[in-house]
Amino acid sequence: MLQMFYRSVLNPIRDFIYPPICFTCNQLLQDDEMRICRACWNSFAKMNPSHPTWVEIKGKFEAEGVVQDILSCFLFEKEGKLQDVVHLLKYRGMKSLGERLGLEIGERIVSDPIFSRADYLIPVPLHKLKRRERGYNQSEHICKGIATVTNIPTHTALIKRLKYTESQTQLNIDQRKENVGNAFEINPKCRPNIEGKSFILVDDVITTGSTINACARILVANGARNVLAASVALAQ
Repeated sequence: MLQMFYRSVLNPIRDFIYPPICFTCNQLLQDDEMRICRACWNSFAKMNPSHPTWVEIKGKFEAEGVVQDILSCFLFEKEGKLQDVVHLLKYRGMKSLGERLGLEIGERIVSDPIFSRADYLIPVPLHKLKRRERGYNQSEHICKGIATVTNIPTHTALIKRLKYTESQTQLNIDQRKENVGNAFEINPKCRPNIEGKSFILVDDVITTGSTINACARILVANGARNVLAASVALAQ
């Protein structure tokens, strides 16, 4: 009864006083749009395996030899609208955007025979201090959206982040590798869940792949059958 009153009376009043607008372009949202308008979603540059950035990043993973394949949806462009969305997710508490982006990844996964057979999704973990500062791990919310489409379960306790690493944004590839070196470990209680299993490591944006590789390396060392990587976007 109260919920019906809220929908029929309070929501229209709220929307009249504070009209729902797109967080990236400030245009008025339509009734079936939430947070981000359809035009902005459709403006994100799509990715596919033939895109030069995809080819370059996949090549970096192949050189390391621990991640079997990658999958991503969009190209991450600095100062672009997708960057605004990722920042809203990571720093403004808009966790629902993570789930919405996860749905996009999930649609890609169900049509890929290798990814769709994975046993677990693993969100790249945050250090406990960073998680406390932010209040949540954005990659877990991306996994939630992926799981809605794929029904692949999410394992959040398998990998622990030991080091409070500095932001990777301004670091080159060698610095990034050093920054995440020995930053992760397997949770001993979860080690029996690794042997012979296939995992998809999930992050918001992949640039050099250093963080993903650091996580993949310890999974493979503990008996994982294969490790895959999925992200919302790949960065140039």
